[in-house]
Amino acid sequence: MSTLDFDMNFDEAQQDEADKKLLVKFTLQSTYMEQESITAGRPIYKDEETIQIMAPGSRDIFSGLVTEQYRQRFPRQYARFKAGTEQLQNGTPLSALVWMTPAQIAELNAVNCYTVEQLAGMPDSVAHKFMGAQALKQRAQKYLDIAKEQAPMLVLQAELEKRDEQLAQLQKQMTELIAMQPPPKAQAAKA
Repeated sequence: MSTLDFDMNFDEAQQDEADKKLLVKFTLQSTYMEQESITAGRPIYKDEETIQIMAPGSRDIFSGLVTEQYRQRFPRQYARFKAGTEQLQNGTPLSALVWMTPAQIAELNAVNCYTVEQLAGMPDSVAHKFMGAQALKQRAQKYLDIAKEQAPMLVLQAELEKRDEQLAQLQKQMTELIAMQPPPKAQAAKA
């Protein structure tokens, strides 16, 4: 395993944006405690929280003990780890790109690249290792740009669908209320 320096000195917004591209996993690892084992005359192990940080497209993995800094830097992943749920990477899975083949997805997954955002942000120094990676990166970035442009329309469409559902419910309620009303009485003819 490599000891890459993932303590980037950016302002907070840049750090958050850079962290979104990383694959981060917290694990529990049993560590053999040599001195305690000798003293006790039997093997003694201690569970320690560890973190693995992988850059998309790179085979280098930073692995170390969890510190409070890591807990604060990656709170979502740490919370999922503590809850015992799978630590998923945020973003759009590569499988959403219908133009990518299963082999391309598997190849990218093998180098810790699981999302469209990670593919688009893959450093050129890593991408040059893959046949056609620059074209894939450009297509992934174009996909993200188009999705960002369409986002306001999708929000508006969802709001309109919600409004249509509410109108349909109101119409149904009105129909039910009218059906429950007694028929109007015929007025008696005046003599």
